Amino acid sequence: MILFNKLIRSTLVVLSAISSFTSANEMEITAIKKVISEDSKLRTYSGNVSIAFAHGNLSTKSSRAYFQKGKTVMEGDVEIILSNAIAKTQRVTFIPSKQGLVAKMDNVTLTYK
Repeated sequence: MILFNKLIRSTLVVLSAISSFTSANEMEITAIKKVISEDSKLRTYSGNVSIAFAHGNLSTKSSRAYFQKGKTVMEGDVEIILSNAIAKTQRVTFIPSKQGLVAKMDNVTLTYK
């Protein structure tokens, strides 16, 4: 019965996340699909992921980075390090905006502290 309840909860999370929007103090995340662990410390977003950073308060690591038409592209084990989480993806494009910075990617996993 416990396994069945967890399965039902997981299914509801996935179904409710088909069009998801998440907000935090320093960022807003939109994606087609969102999956959250039971303790909420691990969150996976996929499908047309966009993260808007209001304050450029982040640092990054990657295997490769380059500029393309006014955008910064990072590839290979990309880490976006925030004050309360680390976001990991394989490729991200950073686009400057009036409100700060927007990161576009296919999928990302955030691990919250």
